Amino acid sequence: MESIGPLGIQLYPVNEIQLLQHIADMPPVAHPKASESRLRKQVISNRRISLWTVVFLSSVYVLASSGRARTPDEYMTLFQAESLIENGTTAVPQSLQAQNFYGKYDLHHQPRSPYPAGQAILAVAFVWFAGSVVSHLPGVAQDRTTQFYLEGFAATLSSAMFAALGMGVFFLLLRRLQLTLRDAIAVTACVAFATLLFPYSGYFFSEPLTTLLLLCTAYTLFGSDAPLSRRRAISAGVLLAFAVWVRPTMVLAAGVFTLAIAIREKVSKWRSVVLALAIPGISAIGYLAWNKHLFGRAFEFGYPDTAELGKHLNTFTTPFHVGLFGLLFSPGKSIFLYFPPVVLAVWGLRRLWKFDRGLAILCGVLPLVYLLFYARYTQWEGGYCVGPRYMLPSLIVCCVALAPVMQCASRRLRNAVFALALLGFVVQIVSYSTSFLEDQVGGAQYYDTRFDYRLSYNPMLSQTQRLWHYLHGAPAPLGLGFDRWPVFLSKLGIKTGTLLVIAIPPLVLAIWSFWALRRSWINAELIDAEEPSMASAGVDAS
Repeated sequence: MESIGPLGIQLYPVNEIQLLQHIADMPPVAHPKASESRLRKQVISNRRISLWTVVFLSSVYVLASSGRARTPDEYMTLFQAESLIENGTTAVPQSLQAQNFYGKYDLHHQPRSPYPAGQAILAVAFVWFAGSVVSHLPGVAQDRTTQFYLEGFAATLSSAMFAALGMGVFFLLLRRLQLTLRDAIAVTACVAFATLLFPYSGYFFSEPLTTLLLLCTAYTLFGSDAPLSRRRAISAGVLLAFAVWVRPTMVLAAGVFTLAIAIREKVSKWRSVVLALAIPGISAIGYLAWNKHLFGRAFEFGYPDTAELGKHLNTFTTPFHVGLFGLLFSPGKSIFLYFPPVVLAVWGLRRLWKFDRGLAILCGVLPLVYLLFYARYTQWEGGYCVGPRYMLPSLIVCCVALAPVMQCASRRLRNAVFALALLGFVVQIVSYSTSFLEDQVGGAQYYDTRFDYRLSYNPMLSQTQRLWHYLHGAPAPLGLGFDRWPVFLSKLGIKTGTLLVIAIPPLVLAIWSFWALRRSWINAELIDAEEPSMASAGVDAS
């Protein structure tokens, strides 16, 4: 029988059993405050895991570090940091005394490094600590040579911190892309130890720092459904502006970021797009003005006109096919050999496009731009160094595209990620166990008689032979043999007890942070289990 309700609404008889069954099948309605509480917990747990990841990786990187500068690129930045502490200037007169000057004289006849002061400024605290604390430990000689090597040791540890911080941001970005906690930690570990970032965490090149700055910028701009705010655009612009003062070629990255923002936001946020480009643009103009002040010309960067055998380095005379082949397939500089996970990251770009077009553009276009740029560069190989170091920052950013690969249902692809990571880890161990400079200068034919890089140079063969040689007890003088700081400092004359004092803090931190990371991981999985739909709903809990 039909009936009329008190408000004139027609009522129909309903089977009570069916009604109860319908109510039971309905999903529970989450209380807004409960959802906010869970989200807050997830945000805190992700950040806590990121923090402990940074502490753990910093400790491991420090313990595994080579602990010394060995090339002009490293020495000149170290001299800058020294001068900032002692004289408040970036002039490097001490490089003349050390007979290791690589640069030019400014208008006031002061020797200058060709590198901007960004990295040196951040390394000041490390160099100061070495001179004020480490050098006064028992068993440390007070001569200038020992003091300088200790400063180099401390400066190198800054790279360990920058590399670890980059991986902490990398983890947060993966979580923002809805990757499960377990997979986010696994991918972060793969990139941290199976790419060229691992050995460069133990050298004093600028690549770990520029990698950190690019990842921070990517995290500021992408991976969230929230529209781009002016505040985020300014933050990204400031990060890129500082990156220009670490390495001027970061101007290219600023252009790619701007393109990615424009495609993601379209015309609705054109003011934010202009801000993100204008700030690093102003920074670049300031850098050119500084060059004008020092050398009389804006585009005079302070590089020497020629290097060994009179070769001009900072030109673009390399045949494109030579540089491209070298960066892709040569045994000493191949990006596929030194960054094996990138193979599958490229496959993941299409899936990433569906989630965040801006981030997909960044991960795909950034390494492509640098590949095309350095393929023509005269010294495309990066000088004396391990692998394709100029490509390191952009390729680490590209590895963010591994997130959709791990999210796919294909078990083969997931296993392939770990297989490639294992290959990469072996490559890094071979590259990192002995000094690359010893191998490249000690008869491995890194350069030919015209100072051109030999595409046939194969460090996987030559450095494996050296490693095998030293494992069988071959003697090695200072700076040769196993390329680890305890071995190096011991040969320098520092006592074993002092070396233990230096090694104990990072060792304790590594153990403690691993335990804390494991505990935070367990707690975070419990939080995820409380509301498993949170990640799938696209909530930004990073």
